[in-house]
Amino acid sequence: MDNQMPDKDSLYVKSHVARDLLQNASLFKTDKLVIWEYVSNGLQYIDEGTSPVVKVILNSKKKQIVIMDNGRGMDWKGLQNFFIMHGENLDRKQGKPGRGRFGTGKSAAFGIADILRITTIRNGKRSKIVLHRNDIETINSEDPIPLTIIEAETTTNKANGTMIEIENIYLKSLDQAGVIHYIERHLAQWRHATVYVNNHECEFAEPPVVETKIIHPEDSVKEKIGDVELIIKITGAPIADDELRGVSIYSKGVWHETTLAGHQGREMAQYIFGAIDVPKLEEDKSPISPFDLSRSMQLNPNNETVRFVYAFIGNEIDKVRRQLVKQEKQRRASEESEKLARQAETIARVINEDFDDFRQRVIRARAKGRGGFDYGPEIKGGEDLDDLIFGSEEPAEIIELNGELGSNGGTRTGGTIPRELEPQVTEADTDAEKKGRKAGGIDKPVAARGGFSVDFKSMGAGESRANYDREVRTIYINLDHPQLEAAKGFNSTDDPYFQKITYEIAFSEYAIALAAELNSRDEYIDPSDPIIAIRETINRIARKAASMFSV
Repeated sequence: MDNQMPDKDSLYVKSHVARDLLQNASLFKTDKLVIWEYVSNGLQYIDEGTSPVVKVILNSKKKQIVIMDNGRGMDWKGLQNFFIMHGENLDRKQGKPGRGRFGTGKSAAFGIADILRITTIRNGKRSKIVLHRNDIETINSEDPIPLTIIEAETTTNKANGTMIEIENIYLKSLDQAGVIHYIERHLAQWRHATVYVNNHECEFAEPPVVETKIIHPEDSVKEKIGDVELIIKITGAPIADDELRGVSIYSKGVWHETTLAGHQGREMAQYIFGAIDVPKLEEDKSPISPFDLSRSMQLNPNNETVRFVYAFIGNEIDKVRRQLVKQEKQRRASEESEKLARQAETIARVINEDFDDFRQRVIRARAKGRGGFDYGPEIKGGEDLDDLIFGSEEPAEIIELNGELGSNGGTRTGGTIPRELEPQVTEADTDAEKKGRKAGGIDKPVAARGGFSVDFKSMGAGESRANYDREVRTIYINLDHPQLEAAKGFNSTDDPYFQKITYEIAFSEYAIALAAELNSRDEYIDPSDPIIAIRETINRIARKAASMFSV
């Protein structure tokens, strides 16, 4: 007897229906997921020629959700199929694609509540049933779960449709704004549907598009996913909603996922969205299903067809993204160039205000007899900072009848006897009386008039912070210098900290440049004079530009 073989027919797979239902319900953890599950049913299962309308009523005080639709409703047979766990979807069985695959969504209400009540009308017959969570939890075997039947195909003159009532909700409150946002996001796939949440009509607004690209797969990819059409749209501004970014993947009109295919968070990816319909996903009969039955709105990456779809989308998104990055860099470079030019003008304006003041002091110092400058050797032609002295060759106006600086000589130059000085003059309009002449005389050509210019230039990290080009009297600030690179960081060049660093660099270089100009004209005697002059210039211009350094 011990060797007797067991009955082969006594071994088979069983399922605990109640436990299955509650496990499926646990996938629906929020009000928006639960509501959308029933709203989408109302949008999908409609009579031919009917425009779907769904109304959602949220009542936080009563802990209740009501969802009413004008769909085709269910007769008694339809209700029986509705409550078969993991049963094949009847529409799918008849060759009509849809969201539903194995009827697991019916349990959604029990993810957040105790009671599910369904009232449905089909062809003049109304049925009403109710299911309590307590009835589910008390089942301890694979026995069916009893439903409370309130009405069974009672005659009515009401139109087709279904009403879902979800009661005794566990959630502290219902998130109306979140529900609206979630529904509106999903309505991108239901353009002709109307959904109300309380008194709000949900509407999907597509981001403004500046460019659209249409791509078809080739060769092996085309063989795997079919001759599909990938539409990639580019927006002019970042897409604020993360869930809208990326390509929406459909199969025979049913939306399954929206993805950036590995480019989430990458530069310019937030400007891309689009769509692709891949019928082969719906037709896929491989052991590893392309679909995730948990309503996660994600495809199964372990499925071969899905992998090829992801690869195709990811490759094309990357091409578009890289082109957008290139364009953005060019735009930023142009924009940065304009900002830097404006910044350079601001710096140059302050420098030239100081330079003009300095020149006026030099004019007064030189406005004396042919003896020239009061200190140092006689000024040579063309090397006098382009100033005028009293004469009869150039339009000028008298600003002082007698010289000031050096009028009485000075011990530094060895002179202590007062000299007779000619009037001090400055430039005047071309039609003014000619009361001046070039201080440099006629020995050399006179240098071009004008002050200092400032420019930003990439000169390499190994170069100085700034360079002064005497030929064009321009101060070049080195954008590649480590100090400026660090000051800029990831911010724009209009960042206040970056600007303050450039002010300090430009003013220091100007002080050195001005001393160099004077030194080239032999206007210093003592070796320490340029150092003193640089210190004085930096102090002087720092006072003029103090407001530029304020926060």
